[in-house]
Amino acid sequence: MEKGKVWTAIIAGGQGTRLFPLSHDECPKQFCHIDKNRTFIQATIKRFCDFGVKPRRVVVIVTNDNQLDLAKEQCMPLGVISENILKIDPNYGYAGAMVKAAEFIKALDEEAIIINTPADQFIEPDESFVETINNALDSARAGNPTIIGVKVSDLVTFTGCGHALYDAPEDDEELPIYDVKGFIEKPEKDVALALMRENSSACNTGINVWDIHTILSAHIEAKGLGTDDLMKALRLYADLKVAVGTFPWFDCGTLKSLFDISAKTPNHKNANLGKGAIERTDCRRSLFYTIEGVTLRVTNIKDAAVIINNIDDRIVIAIVKLSDSQKVKQLAENYKEHKEFLVDDFSFGARNNVIMRTDYSKEIRVGFVGVDNYIVYSHKHRTGEIEIAISEQ
Repeated sequence: MEKGKVWTAIIAGGQGTRLFPLSHDECPKQFCHIDKNRTFIQATIKRFCDFGVKPRRVVVIVTNDNQLDLAKEQCMPLGVISENILKIDPNYGYAGAMVKAAEFIKALDEEAIIINTPADQFIEPDESFVETINNALDSARAGNPTIIGVKVSDLVTFTGCGHALYDAPEDDEELPIYDVKGFIEKPEKDVALALMRENSSACNTGINVWDIHTILSAHIEAKGLGTDDLMKALRLYADLKVAVGTFPWFDCGTLKSLFDISAKTPNHKNANLGKGAIERTDCRRSLFYTIEGVTLRVTNIKDAAVIINNIDDRIVIAIVKLSDSQKVKQLAENYKEHKEFLVDDFSFGARNNVIMRTDYSKEIRVGFVGVDNYIVYSHKHRTGEIEIAISEQ
């Protein structure tokens, strides 16, 4: 297909609870770094521009002024036009944002085919990914709105996402495009296992492809529109399809999944993110993030994440067992409500952790999730440099 008619709408609003405190209200996940050189949204732009979409045909949707500033700061150096970065009311949600993007693009190109995508996924754009997107574009041009689905073989991932259902072919031959028969959201283990064995579903990546006339001719009201409502409306108006691929796909909804995709040291399998200095001693299989001006010294940390960030002009630290990282959302919601933790060592499923008291430690907030027997020490030097030491007792 001629790539000149293809647009990409990147939906980049939302909150920042699942990777807290790396992500937070003022800097949700899509604006956080995957590594030291790029953020999630920058990787998303590059993914589709490498596919052939021109940067000037990338539209970014955000939901508040701070996100607008972050989007301009991170997207414009990649060639995205400032006027293509739009702020909409957060009440639109993901589905409504896609419709608003379509309305904006139609005023610029009445023959557009739109690839709608979240801004906060990690995808390896391999041959299967390119082929799947091309199949979806062909389907969309024929008037069929098309979901991008992906086959996943990991049960934990399978039970944690929504799926498009379709009729499995009798000869079990893999096809590139299927008719969508329905949806199921985060199936229970027994249902998930049955679906995996039947080859009758694909994980819904949240990436959708449609012709501009298909979506706008359906006369869908954007405000308050839920994703399920959008898909039902499309199925009534047109033949909803799913293009199925086998490319590596990660939702990165937890610190554990962020650790999984991060580059790691060869021997001890540690991952370092952020712009601050990190010094490790006897640490294994752990994720560390700190900011510029804050040196993190960690000793004997294993299978955990240590995240240090600046929120509301305070240093916020989370020390999280990677296997419990789905509980970080509770930590984020508590901080959001109170702008601090209810107690200095606010915890979920954590015991016997100690914050060594110094004058500077009054300025930090520490949360523990699923870890026991950790010591946190902080000190601010006269130069302004902050040192934080964390070790197992």
